[in-house]
Amino acid sequence: MTMRTADAVLAVAFLLTAAVTRLPLRRCALTALAASCAGMTLVPSLWPAAGHRHPAAEAVAAAAGAAAVALALLLITDAVLLMRSQGLAAPQAATFAAGVLLAVAVGAISLDGRRTHRPPAPAWLLLALLTVYVTAFFVCFLCSTALRGRQRLRGRADSIIVLGAGLEDGKITPLLAHRLDRAVALHRTLVAAGADPVFIVSGGQGADEEESEAEAMARHAVARGVPAERVHRENHSHNTDQNLTYSAVLLKLVGRTDRRVVVVSSDFHVMRVALIMDRLGLRGTVVGSRTKLPYWLTAALREFVAIVSYDRTATLGLTALLVLPATALALPWS
Repeated sequence: MTMRTADAVLAVAFLLTAAVTRLPLRRCALTALAASCAGMTLVPSLWPAAGHRHPAAEAVAAAAGAAAVALALLLITDAVLLMRSQGLAAPQAATFAAGVLLAVAVGAISLDGRRTHRPPAPAWLLLALLTVYVTAFFVCFLCSTALRGRQRLRGRADSIIVLGAGLEDGKITPLLAHRLDRAVALHRTLVAAGADPVFIVSGGQGADEEESEAEAMARHAVARGVPAERVHRENHSHNTDQNLTYSAVLLKLVGRTDRRVVVVSSDFHVMRVALIMDRLGLRGTVVGSRTKLPYWLTAALREFVAIVSYDRTATLGLTALLVLPATALALPWS
């Protein structure tokens, strides 16, 4: 078996596995593995024994490189725009660093890849393999997040949970207001359809805050038409995991444990929320509120890191499968 054949078989196997996998993050990792193996099948055509590269292989490699550069520039531009409007903070710095690292990796691969008189160095091939994998993984995650963030409520729900996003000087931030307004609109829709959903607002009190986030959220929802007696406050949580864990406890207290739930958060946040809901056994749907594009990309990158860390055992296990296309490099190229 040649390297090209082995990588082609691996690419098909990973792609078929991704098609039947239920969990979105693992589907993204498997798709990235398939893309990495497919990319490695181009290597014999880019460095053939005769010394003449195949035009189609060159075109595919050039297109992949251009797409990676475009993503790097988008990350850098997004970080700079946020720094100008909001100042320097960890999320913006991380986005800028990610864009620079991707640009440097693509540049290094391109410079070394220009050599046509001899096969590329193993370090070059491994860097290319890792770069394709991480980039494809992140792009697949972005696409999945964008699609999942636009998902609408299907069917009925008996409970609405709105996740907090922090207060600013004791006031509801625009990001949190979007979540609440989306939840209020869902409440109206459900009531119009004959349901009587409970409305749970989830967010604790910070050390420098005079009241809990849930209290401010409840006031916002009631002012927009949600009946005060249907609003329940979960005011002890300080992160997403606690938001959902404590809200699940509150659902038991109000007798809604066996009903369908709709959880409302920001569109960039839906993948992690769905993962935690699955772990807690909460049946229902995640609905995202719209976020402005510049903030969305940086927030999505932060979510990518968070969700990979959250599901790190499975993600690291799948990433370790890169050893298969790396090992295939030892096989004959053609």
